[in-house]
Amino acid sequence: MRLIWYIVILFITYGSLYPFDFTLSGELPENFSSWLFSWHHRTIRSDLIANILLFMPYGFFGALTIKEENRRWPILWIILTFIGGLLFALFLQILQFYLPSRIPEAADALTNSIGILIGFALAGFTNSQRVQRLIPRGMRFQLTPALLVLVLWLAWQFFPYIPVFEGKQFGDGLSHIVRSGWSLDLWLERVLFWMVFYYVLERVVAKKYSMTVIIGITLFVLIIKLAMYRSQLGWSEISAVPLAILLHAYLGHGVKVALISIGAATLFIWQNLLPWQWQTAINSFEWMPFDNFMTGSTWNNLSALLRESLLLAAFGYFLGKWLSSYRTAGTVLTVFVVAVTAIQFFIAGKQPDSTSIVMALVLAILFQRLAKIAP
Repeated sequence: MRLIWYIVILFITYGSLYPFDFTLSGELPENFSSWLFSWHHRTIRSDLIANILLFMPYGFFGALTIKEENRRWPILWIILTFIGGLLFALFLQILQFYLPSRIPEAADALTNSIGILIGFALAGFTNSQRVQRLIPRGMRFQLTPALLVLVLWLAWQFFPYIPVFEGKQFGDGLSHIVRSGWSLDLWLERVLFWMVFYYVLERVVAKKYSMTVIIGITLFVLIIKLAMYRSQLGWSEISAVPLAILLHAYLGHGVKVALISIGAATLFIWQNLLPWQWQTAINSFEWMPFDNFMTGSTWNNLSALLRESLLLAAFGYFLGKWLSSYRTAGTVLTVFVVAVTAIQFFIAGKQPDSTSIVMALVLAILFQRLAKIAP
């Protein structure tokens, strides 16, 4: 668990200091104490949510690390972990004074600390036996590979996490559905992702749902998605849902697992290698992870990053179920992504980079570690 926590800290540091264009011409404010205690927060709601979400894994996996290592005085260690996280967040803000592309705000560290506390609470919810006894049996869950995939699915589905329960928002969402087109690759992706959702949901809650309940859950999710700011609900997804429900209900377990695994691999190849235009010249390689997701529209980039993360997670998770080994599945996932990236060197219009490889490695580690601690 400590390794996962270190990976989280590394990703937080990377995201906070990118693009690492440090300059010595930057300097701290003349009245540093005034800046440090100016907790007014001038930001938009989406940035506020992002600052909280960014540090939730720090608190979550930090608390689990303390529990796994059976530290004496765990409450003291939780307090020290919180103080360390707050100082870490402040340190990152101070470093941003030397990054011309960043605007450091001490208040960001405060919202980061809220994320740490929420992470602590979630860790307690998933691991405290006392808390678990207070929760209805059907709502209890443990930290497992299935839960990781479910969290990624929810993060992808409800992005950008800004619900607007107003008539105008629902009207705009319905208008987007009417205007949206239909595409085969998007439709296949939505069929796959909804099948993933139904499967991992039942694994997390350890309960098999009837088709009626599945339909009810689906309608609830679609209504919530319709309420999200800049809702992307369209005909491709709406038409994919009925088929996903039928496949989930009537396919056998083994067939379902194999189908999703093969489908995820096929979609990854489709999205990264097509259209297939072979060339003799070699494309340049982008060594900086997530560089292609850090420029241009933040909304589009984060949405694409979440979608690709979920696709790779689906492939790795269901391959692990198929092969009955997350270690083997993690190796296959990493080799597969490396192979696809290598082929991109010779495909016109493609930009091979290290992002997918890094995500595959991280997912492989997460699946193996979570499988070991799962009950």
